[in-house]
Amino acid sequence: VTLGGVGMITLGALLWRAQKSGEKRKVDDDPTDAEDFKSWGVELLTWIADYRKRCRDLPVISRVKPNYLRDMLPESAPTKGEPWGRIMTDLETAIVPGLTHWEASNKFFAYFKPHASYPAVLGELLCAGLNVMGFDWIASPACTELEVVTLDWLAKFLNLPPKFHSCAPGPGGGVIQGSAGESATVVLLAALTRVQQRAAGKKPYREDMVVYCSSETHAIVQKSCMILGIGHLRSVQAKEEDAWALTADAIEAAIEEDLKTGLVPIAIVGTSGTTSSCAFDPLDELAAVAAKYGLWTHVDAAYGGAYACLEELKPKFKGLAMVDSFCVNCHKKLLCPFDIAALYVADRKPILDALSLQPEYLRNAASDSGAVVDYEHWQMPLGRRFRALKLWFVLRRFGTEGLRNHVQRGVDLANCFAGLVDAHPAFEISCPVSLSLVCFRLKDRSEDDQVAFLNAVKATGKCFIIHTKLGGKIAMRFACGGVEQTESDVRRAFNVIASCL
Repeated sequence: VTLGGVGMITLGALLWRAQKSGEKRKVDDDPTDAEDFKSWGVELLTWIADYRKRCRDLPVISRVKPNYLRDMLPESAPTKGEPWGRIMTDLETAIVPGLTHWEASNKFFAYFKPHASYPAVLGELLCAGLNVMGFDWIASPACTELEVVTLDWLAKFLNLPPKFHSCAPGPGGGVIQGSAGESATVVLLAALTRVQQRAAGKKPYREDMVVYCSSETHAIVQKSCMILGIGHLRSVQAKEEDAWALTADAIEAAIEEDLKTGLVPIAIVGTSGTTSSCAFDPLDELAAVAAKYGLWTHVDAAYGGAYACLEELKPKFKGLAMVDSFCVNCHKKLLCPFDIAALYVADRKPILDALSLQPEYLRNAASDSGAVVDYEHWQMPLGRRFRALKLWFVLRRFGTEGLRNHVQRGVDLANCFAGLVDAHPAFEISCPVSLSLVCFRLKDRSEDDQVAFLNAVKATGKCFIIHTKLGGKIAMRFACGGVEQTESDVRRAFNVIASCL
């Protein structure tokens, strides 16, 4: 059945309609009715569970045309409330065809595979149901205190130094941000505030400040500098001979050059698991340079930070005890849906100095006593959701053993795929295999051929991968590790890729 040329109604939609057509259900006039909420809540959870199974059989990339939804939906919202059944039908016929199926673990190998586990999905539901606005402790003590406890659990799981634990003596601790980009903005604001506070006499202007990073650093750092008005982002070229990692010598040379021209260095950003190739910058060496010049060292471990739980990868994180801040996205590898980034700082004072304010209407005895954490002062917005619930659910349901096994399985699957690539005469590995990522390309073929081949793979609807460029050359990225992903899924995807030769 075709709907206005948009796409085919899925078999699941037809079955769902048939199943529900024989049921008698009131069309209630009260959307606040608790019984209605419970009844349809069960159906929606069932729908989600069914979708997670059947999305494996759908084309992984949506095939709709731009503005398809504007053409399908009414121009204005309905005057009177509509029954849930009609909404659910539109979910199937209008929304599902426009989805790229990130949860199709047998087909989705693009970007970095997300991991929205069922316990975390329920945590997200509970977060919405409780509707806590936990900007300060008194707004809901459990919201703040669960965040403190759960982030300490995570810090221990990731083998982070005690200086990042809220429970340890000292000024450090963790806070949930929405993303690695928000985290970078917060810490760079703290870094520039610290530089201005330390300045003797006239404070340096933001347009004279410099942040240092690698050419392989994620664009979020550039965006943070744009937001904050930091005048210079020095992106130092990473090289193939260094496995696309930043070197301390190159950073120090850049700092010296900028000091001679009167610029003001404020921070170095190192990456643990770059987006293009999962390269690891030498944190100990970068932190030593930062200490020499009095700069802030931030580690963007948005993806790679989850792998700090693996014993064999501990050397990749050498030097964490020397850095000022560390961020890992729990929505990339730690089985939580977006948005939950864990930001750890060795000293909370620079962040509080940069972001604290206390209007009279938010003053309260608990905050004035200094005995509690008020996370409103650790972030850019005032309001905050009860996001710790979904991480707490994950840690409780999977346990550290189950979570570690999940992270390790991604590494194993990547090694499986790399072995298949190595054994095929038409392909070559583009850079060292790292974490759950394999970068590869066609052997002895032009860049145009690489692009055409990648497009052919996507057009199958059976495997979604994307590309990057390393040293100016296209490399295709195959990112493993979905929570339901299996070795047979990886082997099947490789066969789809090879069939496009």
